Amino acid sequence: MTGRVTLDPEAVLDLLKTHFDVPADTDVDTRFESLDLDSLVLIELSVILTKRYGVEVAGDELAAAGTPAGAAELLSEKGVTG
Repeated sequence: MTGRVTLDPEAVLDLLKTHFDVPADTDVDTRFESLDLDSLVLIELSVILTKRYGVEVAGDELAAAGTPAGAAELLSEKGVTG
């Protein structure tokens, strides 16, 4: 029996803090809209996440996920491998 890998929301948050200019006090439940992350930034984030975790994720899916925690859940549901 194989278990589903669950991505830690802090991993997505760390990518946001490392690659994009988000405030240090941002947490995993902070809405992307409140960070002024536009569709281009979410596409860039989707490319990083796809390369790092081996699952295809689109910018519009991240927008719908809404938060770093939601993005981590989305990636986990898609079968994250990294």
